[in-house]
Amino acid sequence: MHTKASPRTISSHTPEQISWNAAGIELPPCGCVARRGEIRWFVLACVLLLGFAPRLLADTVLLQDGTRITGTVTQLSGGKLGMQTNFAGSISIDWARVAWLTLDHPLLLVLPAPATEPLSITGLRRDGDEFTVTTAQGTQRLPTSSITLLRTQAAQTRYLASLHPGWTHSWSGTANVSFAFARGNSNTTTIGSGITLARPTLHDKTSGYFNSLYTHDGILNSTTANTTNAGLRYDHNLNPHLFGFVTQDFNTNALQDLTLRSITGGGAGYHARNTPRQTLDLTSGLVWTHENYSAIPASAIQPTAVPSITNSFVAINLGEQYSQKFGASSSLTEQGNLYPNMNQLGQFEANITATLNTRINKILSWQTTIYDIEVTNPPPGTKDNDIILTTGLGFSFARK
Repeated sequence: MHTKASPRTISSHTPEQISWNAAGIELPPCGCVARRGEIRWFVLACVLLLGFAPRLLADTVLLQDGTRITGTVTQLSGGKLGMQTNFAGSISIDWARVAWLTLDHPLLLVLPAPATEPLSITGLRRDGDEFTVTTAQGTQRLPTSSITLLRTQAAQTRYLASLHPGWTHSWSGTANVSFAFARGNSNTTTIGSGITLARPTLHDKTSGYFNSLYTHDGILNSTTANTTNAGLRYDHNLNPHLFGFVTQDFNTNALQDLTLRSITGGGAGYHARNTPRQTLDLTSGLVWTHENYSAIPASAIQPTAVPSITNSFVAINLGEQYSQKFGASSSLTEQGNLYPNMNQLGQFEANITATLNTRINKILSWQTTIYDIEVTNPPPGTKDNDIILTTGLGFSFARK
């Protein structure tokens, strides 16, 4: 009797799976195993996608020679395209070399007058003498001459705030106070101070200074120095090169018997040099000088008493103001004025103030200030020139 053989069951498991079955380990259906393999490939693809995501989302710049650069475009200014890259950090690209760029995040294209609002763009393509600009609303063509300034939204916000800062904002300055005391065989006291202030904006500039020196000899009971000088100046730009200004200066000098000198005036100036690291302004105008000298009693040094003197006269104002930055931490500011007396030809007053400041950290600095004043017609028995030099540890401050 022939027995019909039962159909052979063909296992789709791998040899390793068969050995696992032999060991009593239950395996899921082979289709589930296949799906697990698909999941592994899906996870690997996600990891690779995340790894390349920054590159996929980066801004792209194509140069006219075919070079492609990816990174983050930060600005376009002065014919240079600023870009932050992973391979070279911050770089600057000549704008004339750029063929096109695409932006992951929009930048603001600042257009020349009469346009009043910047244009939010996501791409630019050079087409001969024009650019095709991509915005959220579509594309438009603009002349190449109008594509000169790109800013981020944050930079535009800071720029708008700088146009009309509050009076308490945008100030910077330095101040120092020095002391010297001697006791015992000597008995002297010296106190000196110097302050400089400046508030420059896009349209005007306010500046001021103050310095003083006092020295007293306790043994001789005499004061050998007692002088104070201060001044304010306001400039308002008429155009990028010309500006108008008004100024006010005060001086006192006890050893010259000068109770108070007031110099009030104004005029016009020229920005001869105006860069981030160096400035030079030249000024001319007229001032009104009013000064009071106290009476000098007769003494062994001055046998004849001198009555009080009051002078008032109009003078020409010829001046200059200079500033220079040295490296990242040092700066020099200097201002000089010459006042020829129009009432008495050949007589004049002149002064110069210079401050060298070196930052030690964000707050502390080493400051040296020199002030020199010359008067050609001082009262009898007094000298025509005074110099004040103060130096010491100072404080730097800035209010944005």
